[in-house]
Amino acid sequence: MPRPPHRRFPMTVHAMVLSAVLASGVLAVGPASAQVLEPEPAGDSSTAAAPDTQPGGKKWQIQVIPIPEPPKQIHGASEPTSLDKIVIETGSGAWYGLADCAAGLCAELLTEVHAPETLPAGALPGSHVAHGQHRIAQAWLAEPAQRFAGSTLGGEVAGSLAVEDMAARSYRLDLNLAEAFEDRRVRIADLGADGTETMLVIKSSETRGAALAAIELTGEGLLEVVAETEPAGMPRGWVNPVGTGDFTGGGEQDIALVRSPDDGGELQILRYANRAFQTRFTVRNVSNHVPGSDIVDMAAIADFDGDGSSDIAIPSGDRRRIRVLSFRQGQLAEPADIDLPSQVVTEIAGVAAGPGKRPYLLMGLADGELVLLH
Repeated sequence: MPRPPHRRFPMTVHAMVLSAVLASGVLAVGPASAQVLEPEPAGDSSTAAAPDTQPGGKKWQIQVIPIPEPPKQIHGASEPTSLDKIVIETGSGAWYGLADCAAGLCAELLTEVHAPETLPAGALPGSHVAHGQHRIAQAWLAEPAQRFAGSTLGGEVAGSLAVEDMAARSYRLDLNLAEAFEDRRVRIADLGADGTETMLVIKSSETRGAALAAIELTGEGLLEVVAETEPAGMPRGWVNPVGTGDFTGGGEQDIALVRSPDDGGELQILRYANRAFQTRFTVRNVSNHVPGSDIVDMAAIADFDGDGSSDIAIPSGDRRRIRVLSFRQGQLAEPADIDLPSQVVTEIAGVAAGPGKRPYLLMGLADGELVLLH
């Protein structure tokens, strides 16, 4: 990410400056009302609702960050990062960084030219290259096409998955003309903690809709679809991944995705093992997508309640609230339910807040405001 030419606080004083800035001009959010989450009938989980607090009793607050024009996209990282590594793009194409201004935290125009991500030749426009740590060096979506009557993402879909391994050998998985990768990024995860990397990507059928596909590079050097979730079951039905994390605190990586995010979405927590998906939890009334938008990262994964396991911060079905969901030790709970001034319309970036403090959340809203939840 680029750095503004001046007035940016360094990492060494980041937490101190941010704490001082957030001391004024904030809106306290009341405790969450009890809501019924819905575990799978086969599970033995119980449900709990908790006050909207973090360890020490601090309530979530909303900080409006002044910005000259409405944010369109927020470019950060897949995990909580510092504020000085986050860049905000507006509709005019301008880029802003967050700075310690005279009146407090504000968005400051970047005078340096922001270089967009460099994509390989033939990659799907607007997509992202994923990087692995073991056998897979990088993976991306390729062969842009208009295969369906119209994609949920509002643009082209990909006909191929391209992969390069650590020895710079190239591989390609081509779909037939009735299928496509309806996604903007491949997610590479070592789900079994055994060095075997699985690529997770949305694979859509013209007649049956979308499903989450697990794709692996086998020992023979072939890209193989080794598992798929149940498809949406109808044309243009879609699912949108949230990401992976140790949601139960047991040391194993699970997968979170939202089925039908544009129509009363349902969050699912999946376990992948023996080349099959198993649903562990479901939670209704969530969304991580704006219909017709190519923004797919409208949620954040981090430990928000301080219990040592990963939680999920995700908009409600109408995108007017942020729901923080916990699955610690198989217990479904909602530690926070935060009302927003208007709907979320951008990515949600997690912001590291320092040792012992819950991460913050940065997002753009439909009323043009840029807000920080802390």
